[in-house]
Amino acid sequence: MAVRSESRKRGLGLLLVFGAVMAFALFARIGQLTLPLAGLLVATRARRGHVIAASFLVGVSLWWLAQVGNPPDQLVRAAAVVGSTVFVAAFVSMKWSHTHRSLVAMGLAAGGVTVMFAALRISWPEVRWWVESRIQFAAQMTLTRMSGNRFGTGGDLTSNDPMVGQLEGWFEAGIPLLADYFPALVAVQMFAGFALAMVLFRRIAPELGVTLARFRDFRFSEHLGWIAVVSLAIVLMVRAAALKLLAANVLVVAGMLYALRGSAVVVFGLALTGGPGLITTGIIALSVVFMLPVVLTGTILLGVVDTGLDLRRRWSTPQERT
Repeated sequence: MAVRSESRKRGLGLLLVFGAVMAFALFARIGQLTLPLAGLLVATRARRGHVIAASFLVGVSLWWLAQVGNPPDQLVRAAAVVGSTVFVAAFVSMKWSHTHRSLVAMGLAAGGVTVMFAALRISWPEVRWWVESRIQFAAQMTLTRMSGNRFGTGGDLTSNDPMVGQLEGWFEAGIPLLADYFPALVAVQMFAGFALAMVLFRRIAPELGVTLARFRDFRFSEHLGWIAVVSLAIVLMVRAAALKLLAANVLVVAGMLYALRGSAVVVFGLALTGGPGLITTGIIALSVVFMLPVVLTGTILLGVVDTGLDLRRRWSTPQERT
């Protein structure tokens, strides 16, 4: 029975990893995963049997980097190269937590991209225009297929379908926001790529003894909260548009971290009750799908509360504390 249970856990683990890779491929660039994973395998000199995997990952990464792209693509690739290099170097030489390695890599990647774009005389308004244009084109193609109409001479869509009209209104309101927060989106993708690279690295090279903390134990230094506080103060009090936009992007990344921390608290609490049942899991899934803004706000607030009160330590049983 124990062997069968262990086999089921491994099968479930592989299924979850496969699902995570597929989800990452839908919402991020493949190089944001293959670069750090290839770097980890090469830097740690994994056993000879992993040479094929490392060579494949390096090949995919070089293919991705060699693609022709506009300024947003160049930004993503430059950030991936700098961030992955720093992340792997920190993994090899520093005894930092995964979260802090990722944040340092993201911060240095942002600095490196800023210097590179300044040297190439590429401005943020130019990058933003490219991002907004691409999203606008994709949105128009989606609406065209849904409505069955062709583009007019001016590129506008006309449809009597109220659902298409509502989607068009959402796109018009959301596209400028997506363009404004493109740097934060890239940072979130990098963070996810580093995390998934560590999970895959541990499975590819288990003999190295790399340990990963459970998600329910996810936390970060309370001092990072000052970054969120300063960013929020700049957004609310400073009038300079460029500085406000920079602070708003940093605030989005900080919100992502607090949402993860709040989610970890929820998972920890469910584990204390014996784990979620089928009904509870269904309710949680439906809540995430249909009430995402509410769920996201709740997890952020819970993460902020946990930063000050350390709820998981208070809820732990004496056995778990030891």
